[in-house]
Amino acid sequence: MAITYRTLPVPAFDEYTARIAAGAVTFGVEYRHLDEAVILAYYGPDARARFDNRAPAGFDGPVEEDGLSLHVFGAHDGAEYLRFDCFEDAAHYHLLDPRGPSNTVIQHDREQHGPLLDWALRTLRARLPELLASAGANELARAVDPAVLGPALDRVALECARMQAAGAPVRVAPPPEAAKASPH
Repeated sequence: MAITYRTLPVPAFDEYTARIAAGAVTFGVEYRHLDEAVILAYYGPDARARFDNRAPAGFDGPVEEDGLSLHVFGAHDGAEYLRFDCFEDAAHYHLLDPRGPSNTVIQHDREQHGPLLDWALRTLRARLPELLASAGANELARAVDPAVLGPALDRVALECARMQAAGAPVRVAPPPEAAKASPH
């Protein structure tokens, strides 16, 4: 099942997102906790209205999930174009067009494809340009270099295992305001 919204999802939390360069794209690995409080803090009291009062794919009640999120950012603009939310109960992925904005959320079929993390890593290796084009990032899709993709995804897989073992958000960098305030 796919739902398209005109609002982008809560962005990656930089302090919990390990970034791995791969030429034209940068992968992000984040262990994320997402609940109603996080959503309300980011979007404000009209959070549901911003999503046309439709629940995200796979969510029937209040949002209360955690797990790995894999992000694909454009190296040239830092914008997020793909996201795989490897949550236990509501695994799904996003095709994102920040210019629209457009956010197509596709519920993952675990029965057919297995765990989302495994599927995402295989799919990124085999079909990253196709997925980027589906998100409307055609120029970025053409710029993907398969020679750098494999080694970068090997590092992504290692970072996923590290964060999964922690089972909670792992701070990888100081919060942006702390970094700005630092005298170094």
